[in-house]
Amino acid sequence: MKKGFMIAFIAAILTACLLPIGANIFGYTAVNRENRPLAREPQIVGRDGLNLEFPSDFDDYWQDHFGLREELVTAFHAATLAMFNDTLNEKVVADKDGFLFYSETLNDYTGLETMSDADILRAANVIRQISEYAEANGAKFVFSVAPNKNTVYPEYMPSRIKRTSAVSNHTRLYAALSDAGVDTLDFAALLTEHKGDGLLYYQQDTHWNQRGALIAYNEIMKLIMNGEGYETYSAAVPHDETGYYGDLHNFVLPAEESALPYPEYGIAANYTLDEGARMERDINFGTRSEENAEKSLLLYRDSFGEALIPLLSTNLGRAVYSQEFPYNLELNGESYGMIMIELVERNIPNLLTGAPLMQASEKQLPTDAVSVSCTANAQKRSGFTQLYGSIAAYPAAERIYIEVACADGAVRIYEAFPMNASGDADPAWESESGYLLTLPEGIEGEVSGAYIG
Repeated sequence: MKKGFMIAFIAAILTACLLPIGANIFGYTAVNRENRPLAREPQIVGRDGLNLEFPSDFDDYWQDHFGLREELVTAFHAATLAMFNDTLNEKVVADKDGFLFYSETLNDYTGLETMSDADILRAANVIRQISEYAEANGAKFVFSVAPNKNTVYPEYMPSRIKRTSAVSNHTRLYAALSDAGVDTLDFAALLTEHKGDGLLYYQQDTHWNQRGALIAYNEIMKLIMNGEGYETYSAAVPHDETGYYGDLHNFVLPAEESALPYPEYGIAANYTLDEGARMERDINFGTRSEENAEKSLLLYRDSFGEALIPLLSTNLGRAVYSQEFPYNLELNGESYGMIMIELVERNIPNLLTGAPLMQASEKQLPTDAVSVSCTANAQKRSGFTQLYGSIAAYPAAERIYIEVACADGAVRIYEAFPMNASGDADPAWESESGYLLTLPEGIEGEVSGAYIG
């Protein structure tokens, strides 16, 4: 009996090991539902000769393409969910009522590893400069954060994950932007207020569903249209649908059809894409509509903005969407009624990882500005000259002014972003600080001084 059991056990293990190989031999092809590119098949010899990274490249390829991958991944996670109420997947946190959460939002949720107060002030500095640039070019500006799902639905997070008393990046950034006079949309407060309307996020996806997107859309249009004269879709009544493969669902249950309901409004989109634009591939594209023909919007967005596109495009004469980061304020020669940034909460720290491409505005040096020592370098980007370097340490609340000796003989003052040349926030804030500015088109020059004020 014991021998028979051992033989059966060994046979089962061998079968489990050989099934993936057999599936590949008989033509199995992996289906990519994880919203990421799968590893490509590596070559032993490439254009540059022998591929010394072939073993690790093949390991990555095999992990993404082994036979019955989706079925085996689904079986494993279904078992761990049933036994432990956990996926054991480093990307996904599971708890009540089928809710899945993205693990990259845990620092925001728990309050661990939040940004320093100095970094919050620097991030607000970046957004303030964008706001001033937009308004100087005739556009209203608004900054918004799309809240992490567990910000709106903390009650569905596992009780084992404890929260600290730390104030979130989101709350502190909004306070700093208010002090700086920057207009914001607080989607977190708005969505929390509307939780009684029904689910606002997909249970097994990181993003808001159509109900949540409609709430965000109406708040945006209220600003653009001064509160009236636009389609609110208040008469639209959703019906429940199933079968949505959310990004988190596909991480852990890729072979299982989702039976969780979500609201479907059936709203028809009516707009045209710019000629040659490919919405599914282009990081920048535009749309036109006959509705509110005089209204225009430039929206810097991430994946949360995707659900807003059909709603905004149908109801605005002109809308342009950009996923470029760092933000490119020199996107095209168009002017807009409103420029908006939508940034998911977990990515707030990214505001300090890349200086926007934006022509610096000439400033008057404040009377109380203090001269500081600096280093200076120059580089070209998209046809513009960028000046960068580091200056002596100073309080994060202060602004950086760079004096430029221009090729036409003039000496001009420009405000700089608080970042170094690589676009990274300088971690050595206590000892020295990076700066970067983009000279206006047609202006050439070199740094002749630096000030804080």
